[in-house]
Amino acid sequence: MMLPDEVGSHVRTTRISWDPHIVLGAAAVLVVAAEYGRELVRPVPWSLVELVVATAALALVWWSRERLRLGRLLAVTLVLDVAWILVRRHHTLGLDFEWRDVYAPQGEVLLDGRYPRSQYPAGAVSLFALEAWLGGETTRFVHAGLMVPFHLVTVAAVWSLRTAWSSWLAAIVAFWPLHAWFWEYRFDLVPTALLAAGLALALRRRWELAGASLAVGAAVKWSPALAVLPLVAYLLVSRQARAALRVTAGFTLALAVVYLPYLAWSPREVLHAYSAQGGRDITDESLWHLPLRILGLEDRQGYAYPAFVSVGPPDWASSLSVAVQIAALVALVGLAVRVRTLAAAVALAALMPVVFLMTNRVFSVQYFVLLLAAWAVAGALLARGVREALGVSLVALAATVANVLIVPYPIHVPNVWEAMSAVRFALGLSLTGWLALRAARLRSEPAAGAG
Repeated sequence: MMLPDEVGSHVRTTRISWDPHIVLGAAAVLVVAAEYGRELVRPVPWSLVELVVATAALALVWWSRERLRLGRLLAVTLVLDVAWILVRRHHTLGLDFEWRDVYAPQGEVLLDGRYPRSQYPAGAVSLFALEAWLGGETTRFVHAGLMVPFHLVTVAAVWSLRTAWSSWLAAIVAFWPLHAWFWEYRFDLVPTALLAAGLALALRRRWELAGASLAVGAAVKWSPALAVLPLVAYLLVSRQARAALRVTAGFTLALAVVYLPYLAWSPREVLHAYSAQGGRDITDESLWHLPLRILGLEDRQGYAYPAFVSVGPPDWASSLSVAVQIAALVALVGLAVRVRTLAAAVALAALMPVVFLMTNRVFSVQYFVLLLAAWAVAGALLARGVREALGVSLVALAATVANVLIVPYPIHVPNVWEAMSAVRFALGLSLTGWLALRAARLRSEPAAGAG
């Protein structure tokens, strides 16, 4: 008969004896089976099943996080991604037609020798052309397959931060199947991977490569470019002008390699993306819709379900949203000038795209792919102790759950989506603010960990 202390010791040993890779692998099988179950048994809430499975798996991994190994984690990530793509050939969960109506046609136009009139930057258009070249008329699975290596790069980049919590947060980025629909249909994993890689390279003081990675990410979607500003500000104030010049040079050269040939060939069409995006108004997806809706300041009526269009805001509201966005970004750069460690500056650099996207007039649910990775980078560098690491993880994941309950797992009850939108922004902005303040208080580089 075991004494109470012996029983407690036995429970703790059993609880942490799970091999985290086996747990994640088994959970991946269950998630893919649940996804296939959509095709066989329609009334079952399979999204909830996947959420429960993923949450339970990560809870078990938490207790054995010290045993995580990068190679095995990447193998599980690869299995989940590929199996998801294969089972989705049965069209479960419904299709998204961005790949058919936007990506593929624009890629075909570029292959035909003309630059398309696109709302996306030149790097994204190049990606669409590659997909069209590889996939012909059907690029859906080519697109999904090309996203897999970028997912792996994102996981490896978070892991490579080598702090006490980087391996755990890399596991979250690797295994969060609620984002699999975004991985499959959208291309946000590309700028996400390049942002995470650039930040990891900056932490290692590989300045030219860091700048180049962020530049290529910005050529696909603009927001990674903002990460350069806190890095350069920190380096200049800390009297590392040569390093600041190297980051800037790497960024400028890589951006020029992507853009200059297109600008020389078809400048009007290339620059159209900037004028088109700059002219967009506040949409019902954005943070700004919520206060305007409460105050009754929108022309559009009827918000039972999201329409993902302009809400018809007053002119001053759009100007105010831009002013607040710029002020928030400037504040982060101002914090970078005052921080004492490179880790804090890199964390603030990770938060720049987060602040930009969350305060933008136009918001899309797939942005949470980048947001989760950015929070993981900042959390790995800033969290001190179990409470902080677990808090960052839980708040970030809760925000993603609220987000996917808008798309692709909507709750079909009028106006619930607005409540979910309020939750995702409240959690996301609170976490971002806490991380920014944590960076300002960081006085030493994070201790190395198993990651």
